Amino acid sequence: MAGIELTALPHREAIEYFRSKGFAPQLQRFHHLDHFREEHARNFVVAKGMQDDVLQAIRAELDAALSEGRTLAQFQTDLKPRLQQLGWWGKSVEQDPLTGEMQEVQLGSMRRLRTIFDTNMRTAHAAGHWARIQRTKRAFPYLEYVQIERPTKRHDHARFHGLIRPVDDPIWQRIYPPNGWFCGCTVIQRTEGQLKRAGKEVSPPLDLNEVLWTNKRTGEVSQLPSGVHPGFDTNPGAVWLDLGEDWDRMTPDLTPERRAKEKGVIEGLRLRRLNDGRETLVITDANSEPTIMRNADPARPNVVSLDGLDIPPTPSFLHSHVSETPLSFKDIETLLDAQGHAVTAISPSGSIWRAVRGTEPMRLPVAEFVQRALSHWDRFASIDPTEGITLYQHAMMQWLERRGVLTYSYGMSERNRQLVARYADLMRSLTDDRAI
Repeated sequence: MAGIELTALPHREAIEYFRSKGFAPQLQRFHHLDHFREEHARNFVVAKGMQDDVLQAIRAELDAALSEGRTLAQFQTDLKPRLQQLGWWGKSVEQDPLTGEMQEVQLGSMRRLRTIFDTNMRTAHAAGHWARIQRTKRAFPYLEYVQIERPTKRHDHARFHGLIRPVDDPIWQRIYPPNGWFCGCTVIQRTEGQLKRAGKEVSPPLDLNEVLWTNKRTGEVSQLPSGVHPGFDTNPGAVWLDLGEDWDRMTPDLTPERRAKEKGVIEGLRLRRLNDGRETLVITDANSEPTIMRNADPARPNVVSLDGLDIPPTPSFLHSHVSETPLSFKDIETLLDAQGHAVTAISPSGSIWRAVRGTEPMRLPVAEFVQRALSHWDRFASIDPTEGITLYQHAMMQWLERRGVLTYSYGMSERNRQLVARYADLMRSLTDDRAI
């Protein structure tokens, strides 16, 4: 085996979690308590990073660190000159948007970059780990809390060490690590057999010894588990994976039983995509019972062939998308050709796109939309290609809904929502009948 060099694979789930984030609103960027708890799982923020170009620069370097395995030293070395160029380095006098007062604050520094790097790396990997836990929890139904032995370990977290509870126990929504700045705690998945062989048992429920804590920036009062730093008493991966109320809102055409069945399928498809990076298609019958599942070929991860499939009457098509793009022309063509009921796609970030078949033919409305889009091609040419595809396909779905081809509904990640909001004028021009 001499001469073979082994390299660590990128943590795909951690990268997808980080890339799903939007940017925190500007008025929530001054103090780290302005943007709090679950909000951090949805939006990226750095305290005092009021300028968008500053946040974009920091996020780009963090993304590179996650995807390329860069070290803290590389992160600091590459980012420092860029932040200095943007004027975000050293001490500065800035206005607090909450109070209107001028304050001397610390902008960029090597120490701050260390905190930014450590917090985002640990949180992203924890969220990615949670996705893996959810995907494999039938085989590994228990989690064991482990406090890594090191000189800087927190004594407050010692009471969690060795705690063993089922994966779905609500306690993991409150003390899933990291549980503070630079916290090195983690969880390990366990099977029933592993516990027996190690002479371990599931722990009794843990008293969190919650204390009242007041956010001095917002006045919000909340219960905080003893030993957990404010803002860390949440599970970023669970927030990221939660579809919230979107699914129920998007599926009024389904009975509660069918809604639950298809939700389980779409959640499973997302976890599968996060793991292997390719698209998977599930076709259900008229009762939402899965009858067919097929994966994309690794060489073409975004294409699932329908060749040779015996598609049932009135099917629904549920699939994962490799990227953040909405439903495509091909998705709708498949739905209509099969006389299907609906087609649904879920992206890695958790954006859901769904279309229910309408009564009108598709060809003419699509041709009309293409002509409208061509008249705005100069705008599209100036947009990042991936973002341009997202805007184009989202607008096309809205246009087809206006023409009775389908009923279109969606729930977006913060990053996609902010993208559409940023180009709201272009979207209106593409979808409004009054626009020229």
